[in-house]
Amino acid sequence: MKKILFYYPKIVENEDSSSLYRGLPFSVMALAAQFNPTEYEIKIVDGRLEDKNTFSIWKWFDDDVVCVGISTMTSYQIKDGLEFARLVRDSNSKVPILWGGWHPSLMPDQTIKDDLVDIVCIGQGEITLPRLVESISSNLSLEDVPNLVYKRKNGEIVHTKIEPLKVFSHTKPIERAYSYVDMESYIQPLWGNKRVIGYESSRGCPWSCSFCSIGSVYKGRWSSLGARNVADSVELLKNRYEVDAIHFFDNNFFVNRDRVLEFSSQIRERELNIHWDGTSVVEQFIKFPNDYIEELKKSGFFRVIVGVESGDEEVLKRIKKRHNPAQVLELVEKCKQNNIMASLSFMVGFPWNPEKDFYETIGLIEKIKKIDPNTEILLFIFSPYLGTQLFGTAVEYGMEFPKSLEGWANYTYDKLNVPWISQKLFHKIDRYISFFGTKKMTSSVTEFLKGSNKI
Repeated sequence: MKKILFYYPKIVENEDSSSLYRGLPFSVMALAAQFNPTEYEIKIVDGRLEDKNTFSIWKWFDDDVVCVGISTMTSYQIKDGLEFARLVRDSNSKVPILWGGWHPSLMPDQTIKDDLVDIVCIGQGEITLPRLVESISSNLSLEDVPNLVYKRKNGEIVHTKIEPLKVFSHTKPIERAYSYVDMESYIQPLWGNKRVIGYESSRGCPWSCSFCSIGSVYKGRWSSLGARNVADSVELLKNRYEVDAIHFFDNNFFVNRDRVLEFSSQIRERELNIHWDGTSVVEQFIKFPNDYIEELKKSGFFRVIVGVESGDEEVLKRIKKRHNPAQVLELVEKCKQNNIMASLSFMVGFPWNPEKDFYETIGLIEKIKKIDPNTEILLFIFSPYLGTQLFGTAVEYGMEFPKSLEGWANYTYDKLNVPWISQKLFHKIDRYISFFGTKKMTSSVTEFLKGSNKI
């Protein structure tokens, strides 16, 4: 039987102990779900959980393997993905190595130049990949397969036509891939629940924030699974894996209010007794009537995730966020009133006036904590990406981007990637990042936040 190997690389270099990084490897699972298990034997290796040198992987890796797929974001995943690709190349140099995911989709021309990359799949691959695999296994030309950048044997780089991303609901459901991973490894105690697992019910976002790569990939489009289908999936997770909460990884769960309300009704009718959360935006959530939120709570809605990004009103306008700091406080008040946990993410270090941006953001966070100390805060450092509207701005402010795929490996949210942030300001930012739990605190940072001046 023909085989396909998928690799989801480690996100951080050290042991991945934080629940922040332990979602299901949706990107490769969604692709694996598109293949008929009677025709293809699928293996998914999650580098966060399994050593890529494990003997069983390479014992399985034989001449029946059609190709290897590696999915990466702009992060340490690139370095780990390249290391895995080297193992593949050393094991069988004839097996094509495919790269996909956020980073290759945004930077296909740079990615394809690496010696350990044979083909780049751009955008969602559920439709593209089965056609690509069939062409490879049948030794057919790849020119008619859309959304590819690939190398011919003579080294020539070929771009195929780009087709619009398909509607999410037209793809085969991810449940078909549950058997390819150890689901128990992704069930965790979080936010007062004992057994939480992630799920994706929609993709894309109609908002066009200038720092965000979602708009670059999805072009402002949003598509979703139907409310009844989502409820079916939640019911399966509840009954088969005994989860007590669902964390929706959607870019924006609440785009269609009626869909969410119908999903909530389905959960209540089935008496699933499960908690769930979802992503929203400030100006969207504050407009929800309290009786609407109350209806959602009856089905287990307990937490909303919102990207606030900055406490600096000028920055919010520049990055095309449609809210202001006063509306953020209104949202926190609304969540407290309705007994909903608010999980708010922020970025600091935008190029225009990073010190002012930082202090105004921390000031807003302090006001938030006074209203509701239980508000969850995540703090990140702004990192510009190719394909976003702020990429050109970053270049204007002296940003020099990596010139190779491997060069992007250390380009992560908790590191100083931009030239306009001083080391002094970076150390202040880093302390707060650790304090808010965005990354694990070192002992020295812990001592500093207790009042020591050692750091």
